[in-house]
Amino acid sequence: MCHGHSSRKSEGGAIAILRGEGRQSGSLFNAKITLKNHDEAIPTQAIFSFERTNRVPSLGACTLIIHQDGNLNYEETSREPLHHIPVDVYGDQACEISLPSRLDLGVGGQGVIGRKMSLMNSRQVIAEGIIGWN
Repeated sequence: MCHGHSSRKSEGGAIAILRGEGRQSGSLFNAKITLKNHDEAIPTQAIFSFERTNRVPSLGACTLIIHQDGNLNYEETSREPLHHIPVDVYGDQACEISLPSRLDLGVGGQGVIGRKMSLMNSRQVIAEGIIGWN
């Protein structure tokens, strides 16, 4: 929290920095997901980029889960997620994906700001983070 002062320029939209640890390899996994609504008639664009210092796993078919709250301290299993979004993530540097629907990039109600985001493959959570303003 920068108290209103930061040298970083706002890019608009929302951002989530997802961090995780590979259970089998023990390697760290970090991804940045930028969410943007360019035009009212099109779905939200998600831009995935991965930290170059880490070995990026081959992700393929994954699911983005946007939870009802922003608590990273426990697994949320009893409540339905706010959004359950299937995505295909290919490439090891960056990729842009058009989500199947348009997300509310605001706060409260159906808004995603302040909520936990999980990136999952078919078996486990790969990485998690909190969605914030970009």
